[in-house]
Amino acid sequence: MDIMLKQMGEKSLYVKASGKLDIDTSAEFGMKVKDALDDMNELILDFSEITYIASIGLRILLELYQQMSKQGSIKLINVQEPVLNVLKMTGFNKFLSIS
Repeated sequence: MDIMLKQMGEKSLYVKASGKLDIDTSAEFGMKVKDALDDMNELILDFSEITYIASIGLRILLELYQQMSKQGSIKLINVQEPVLNVLKMTGFNKFLSIS
């Protein structure tokens, strides 16, 4: 999995990853993003190249949501249809901002 983190402005973090958020990649993804969230009030996750999300990936998203709820906001953008379907089936679309 390739993970690119880019600070936008003073308090916004843009993250673009590619591949699958599964048992092999979710821990690294979560750790890299969480380590970069200090003092950020906006997290933008670009999922245009995420092709699959497993339950462990959902757990990472939930943890990021919980952290950002205290600091600001989280937004998922460019979510591919298969991943969007999983987010809808699990109810994540009810509390995550997805566009």
